[in-house]
Amino acid sequence: MNEIVEKQPAASIQPDLLERLKQRFEGKTVHRLLRFDIVELALDRAVLLMPFHADIDNGSGTVHGGFLAALADTAVACALATNFDGKMGFATSNLQIHYLRRARTDVRALAQVIKKGANTCVSTVEIRDVDNRLCALVTCEYVLTTSVLPKQGPAG
Repeated sequence: MNEIVEKQPAASIQPDLLERLKQRFEGKTVHRLLRFDIVELALDRAVLLMPFHADIDNGSGTVHGGFLAALADTAVACALATNFDGKMGFATSNLQIHYLRRARTDVRALAQVIKKGANTCVSTVEIRDVDNRLCALVTCEYVLTTSVLPKQGPAG
């Protein structure tokens, strides 16, 4: 007997969350220095753009690796915050970055939450240049401090 199972609608974020996150970072040192823009936001996903400029140049015409790490960390914070309506009751507990090529142009960071646990969440970030070449691959772990994920029903 074939049973018809209705799919649950995919969880979504509030329509104004992108603007609220942009406002949250406005005026903060990390935003003034990196000059990033949050350009896409969906549940468990964020895309940030960071222009290449003199303040992040390592002296050889390349984005300093520490700024790429800061961009990745910020992108994951935005992606994870989609689960908590923008609240950031979590903290970075581990960040591992693999530098694959020099970033000499504006870059795009695509963050994706890949595991949500009761206490810890794991995400990946791809950082690509304007020619879509992979410059860095990042794995981030976050510990939930004051934020709590909704209980998940049994896997079906």
